[in-house]
Amino acid sequence: MRRFFSPYRVLTAMPATRHFLVSAYVTRLGMAMFGVAIVVMVATRRDSYAVAGAVSLVGLGSMAVGGPLLARMVDRYGQRRVAVPGALLSVVGLLVLALETYLGAPTWALLVTNTTSAFSPGVGALVRSRWSHVLDGDPAALHVANSFEQVSEESCFVLGPALGAGLATTLFPEAGLLIAGALFLGGFLALMAHRVSEPPIQPHQATHPLGAFTAPGLVQLAITLALTGAVFGGMDVVVLAYAGAEGVKAWGGALIGFFAAGSMIGGLVYGLVEVAGPVANRVSWWTLAMFAGLVPLLWVPGVAVLGVNGFLAGLFIAPTLITSMSLCQRLVPAAQLNEGMTIVVTGLLVGVGLGSAAAGQLIETRGAHASFMVPVAAAGIAFVLALLGRSRLQRAEARGLALAA
Repeated sequence: MRRFFSPYRVLTAMPATRHFLVSAYVTRLGMAMFGVAIVVMVATRRDSYAVAGAVSLVGLGSMAVGGPLLARMVDRYGQRRVAVPGALLSVVGLLVLALETYLGAPTWALLVTNTTSAFSPGVGALVRSRWSHVLDGDPAALHVANSFEQVSEESCFVLGPALGAGLATTLFPEAGLLIAGALFLGGFLALMAHRVSEPPIQPHQATHPLGAFTAPGLVQLAITLALTGAVFGGMDVVVLAYAGAEGVKAWGGALIGFFAAGSMIGGLVYGLVEVAGPVANRVSWWTLAMFAGLVPLLWVPGVAVLGVNGFLAGLFIAPTLITSMSLCQRLVPAAQLNEGMTIVVTGLLVGVGLGSAAAGQLIETRGAHASFMVPVAAAGIAFVLALLGRSRLQRAEARGLALAA
């Protein structure tokens, strides 16, 4: 077994490996707790999931707008100079939000306060840019590192919501958010203290006002990631509703866990596979595999089959995300790396929200079983987009590699 996982030894190329990996994981775990912790906190204090959803949506929208702008500043002035103040501001905003909720502040105050989510740095982009710097752009080593990081993120987004909700319901409504903020800030400051891995500031030439958005192929890739995010968001909502409709509501979380476990295992195994050739080609193949794995959900006959099918479908999710992030690193110049990766990750997060909303609406009108159409359709559109735009992505990748040479 040790020999089987030997490719992951490349992770030891990171100086002070344990410090780096642990601080990055704790930071992500805190971030993964935020969304559910806010929803449970507000819904419990206000007895309204509508208000809780609105507050959460404002935070997500603020991140979508502010994330790429903050990342652009990181590329220009360095991670510690920009991301640390941003993280401090975002945590202060969360503390104020918790206090306002406890004191019964008006809804508009909660909405305004949660706009401070715009200052929250994109940890995934910061971590991956550090790997790119330490591994000096080695494609094979970066493939392994990206695979590991994807699995790490997904495990956090499985554990985080459960932990945030559990703390809020067993202790007091604000507990989940307060502990999440402490984990996030403590982990992030430890990560930023790992100075040896911080990428140097790349010289900037005069750039377009839209920054990395103008990089050929990047917007198309971000849309593909948004559709992949819609698969995540749609599956979470539909699986819970399906379990309830089948009379086994308590098993909903476990069924989602099968889907997430499949994705994590798929990511780990994919990291062991030697890959070569243009990354753009693999994007279309993996989106096809993702779509093909999800299609049988339209005819799933019961909970047991759903668990198995969900696990098998999940196997193709992480490789799709890993390949997309690897392509992103080739599409944008080094001077815009954080901004480029933040744009595609933001697309993923927006897709999660849209997928959840679309699935919720379809459940109300068509029922849980028919609502599996949301993740299936999202995956199908992602494949069609990747297929139709493959030549464009290939040209953009070749251009990016030529500029980096």
